[in-house]
Amino acid sequence: MRQLRCGDRLSHGLCLLLVACSLAGLDRSSRAQELLKLPDWMQLQLSVTAEPLFNPLGGERSAGSWIQQSTLSLDVGAGLNKPSQDWSELDHWQLSLQVNHDAGDADYNTAIGALFPLQQVAYPAGFYFSQASIERQRGDGWLSVKAGILPINPDFVEVPVLGNYVHSALNNTLNITVADLPINPYAAVGGVVTAHANSELSLRYGLFDLSSTDTISQWLGLPPGGIGPNSGVAQFLQLDLEPAAMAALPLQACKTEQGIVRWSRQRGPCPTPVSVENQLPSGLVSVGGFLTTENGNGVYGSVTWPSGLPLGLADRVWIGGSYSPDAAEVIAPTFVGGGLVIQGPLPSRPLDVALLGVGRGGLSNQLASSPYEGVLELGYRIQVNQNLNLQPTLQWIFNPSGAAESVPGILAAGVQLQLNF
Repeated sequence: MRQLRCGDRLSHGLCLLLVACSLAGLDRSSRAQELLKLPDWMQLQLSVTAEPLFNPLGGERSAGSWIQQSTLSLDVGAGLNKPSQDWSELDHWQLSLQVNHDAGDADYNTAIGALFPLQQVAYPAGFYFSQASIERQRGDGWLSVKAGILPINPDFVEVPVLGNYVHSALNNTLNITVADLPINPYAAVGGVVTAHANSELSLRYGLFDLSSTDTISQWLGLPPGGIGPNSGVAQFLQLDLEPAAMAALPLQACKTEQGIVRWSRQRGPCPTPVSVENQLPSGLVSVGGFLTTENGNGVYGSVTWPSGLPLGLADRVWIGGSYSPDAAEVIAPTFVGGGLVIQGPLPSRPLDVALLGVGRGGLSNQLASSPYEGVLELGYRIQVNQNLNLQPTLQWIFNPSGAAESVPGILAAGVQLQLNF
C-alpha cells in the first residue's frame, strides 16, 4: 500500500489532519522535549495551528479557506528546570529563539468582502524570524529584561483570555492596526524592562526600532514592503494588576454520577472531591499606551475577572478596547470588545471550554462611509489530550468593510486545530 507523506500531493490541511489523528492517543510525556531527550538547560516546543473556514451565507461570495501557522520555539538557560528559589544570577538568564512558518490563503477576508481577517493566523505565506533575544527572568526578584529581535506581544497589549478566540479582532492585540508595529509573527529590534512591585503589580516599558520590522521579515524570504513605510521608533508603557484573589488555581470540583461538577458548601459534603486543571487565565487589569515617531499613537486596556455565576466549573468575563486618535493614518482607530469564557460547561467534559465574544472595530472615515465592522463569535474547544485541541467556531460579521448597503453580513463556520509537541 502506498505511504502518505506531506511531500506528496496531499494538501497541508489533509496532512495536518493525519498528524492530528496519529497524536490522538499521546499524552504530555510524548512532547518534543522527552522525545529528543534534550538536556535540562534546553527547552524545545513545536506548535501547529490550523484554521479552515468557509462562509455559506453572506459576503461578496461564498468561499472557503485553509491557513495554518507552525511555530518552533527554543529556550536555552541554566535555570530552566531549577526551582527559582535556588537560582544564582546566571540561572536568571536565557536565550530565546522563535521561527514561524505560515501557509495558506491570507486574503480570505478580502475575497468575501470583510476588512478584518476572520482567522487569527492570517499572515502572508512564508517563514518569519519572530524572536532572537537574551532575557533575564524575574525568578523571585523584582526585575526582568529582554533585548534583541522581539515582537510587541505577548509583553504588550495581548492578554491571555484573548487567545481563546479565532477571529483576529478578538484574538491577540485588541485590533490595533497602526502601521509597522511588530505584532507576532513580525518582529523588530527592541528591548523590554519590567519592574515587579510585588507578585500582583508590574510596570513594563518597551522600545522598538520600527525601521527594522520589514527588514527582519525578509531574512527568511518574505517579500519587502509588506507591512508599511518602516520608519521611526515605538515606545510602550503598560501597567498590569493581577489580584491574588483571582489567581488561576486548580479547580476543586466534585465527581458525581452526572460527571465532574462545581460544588459549594451549601450543598453539603462532596462524595468524591476531585481537582481539575484550570484552563482559564488569572484575573487581570491591564492598561497601557504607545507612542510612535511617525505612524500614530494609542492607548489600550482590558479587564478579565470571574463572573461569580454558577457557569460550568469556572468562567472569565472580559472587556477591552483600544484607541488610536490619528484616524487618517490607521485602518481602525477604535476598537471595543468583550466576552465570556466558560470551562467545563458539560459535566462529562471538565477540560473543554465554551466561549462567546463580540467586537466592534471603528473604521477610519478615509475608508468607508459606515463607521464600523463588527463580529460575534461562538466557539467550543474540545481538549482531546494534552497535545491536541479542536475548536469549532461560528462567526457573524456585521457590516463587512463598513459597506452594509453593498456587502451582506457574513456567516462563517470552521474549526481551529492546535497541536503542541
